[in-house]
Amino acid sequence: MKKIRILFLSIIVSAFVLNSCTKEENKDDIVAKDGTLQVDFDGKTFVSTTVQAIVSDKYISITGLRAPNGDMIQITLPTNKVGTYTWKNFANVNDILGLVYTKAGAANSFICVPKEDVDPSLNYIDTGSLTISSIDNETKKISGTFQFTGVDFTGNNSKGETKIFTNGVFTNIAFTADVTTPTSNTFSAKLDAVAFVPTTVFAILQSNKIMISARKGSVETIGLSFPSTIKPGTYTVEEFGLDYTFLYNKDMTTNGNFYGSGSLTITSHDTAKKTIKGTFTSKYTSFSIKEVHNATEGAFSVSY
Repeated sequence: MKKIRILFLSIIVSAFVLNSCTKEENKDDIVAKDGTLQVDFDGKTFVSTTVQAIVSDKYISITGLRAPNGDMIQITLPTNKVGTYTWKNFANVNDILGLVYTKAGAANSFICVPKEDVDPSLNYIDTGSLTISSIDNETKKISGTFQFTGVDFTGNNSKGETKIFTNGVFTNIAFTADVTTPTSNTFSAKLDAVAFVPTTVFAILQSNKIMISARKGSVETIGLSFPSTIKPGTYTVEEFGLDYTFLYNKDMTTNGNFYGSGSLTITSHDTAKKTIKGTFTSKYTSFSIKEVHNATEGAFSVSY
């Protein structure tokens, strides 16, 4: 069984600022209010308190975050066209349909995958479908619907478990062509001995974690996360660790996501001003392929 890990967290969530409060709505009402994303699962309705959307010339990315729970729904699509998409649209190409639910602080997610990528013992039925109903380039608003069955390959003592998501809808979500990097944030590294020069660098405090995302172009991203209480010192980062995480997202294919192990050094951390500086080195490997990447001379100075 191919275990697909889709890394959207380091690409998108770093642009969020948490606000507002969690609210529940009648599950029979599937018309989301303007600017919100909602979906039904586990007998309740998830309603976002913060939503961000990007519609670039190559992809669509939408993330709905629910505070104070800290869980999120993430959607990515490797096109920017109106239409309905399922895994059949990507059967013979390397692009992916990204529909993901992540619990607060969880290292793994419930993700939409093709049926052939799931062990038959789970009796998995692929219900994944995403409809982009409108993209208004004048008002910069996007709307659509979605549904999927998510798989957490590590759940149920690594036997895997599923969760069904229905009545997903997002209405008049404001979008940008990209996100803008705060000018005070800096990030540098060598990836496989070649300078990795990010176009956007973000950091955010969420679920007692500081998450740093350095993106190069539309997708390629190096991400780090660690406890918000971290003090100056050197820390060992294990592959698939919970408290400390290194991530590398190469592209939007099913083989494009890598988890890292290595060393993280915090040189300064001002919790009052919410600024942090540090260095790192990392070796990235994948579940699905034997490809390996190495980050050296990593350095960051960010506000979160």
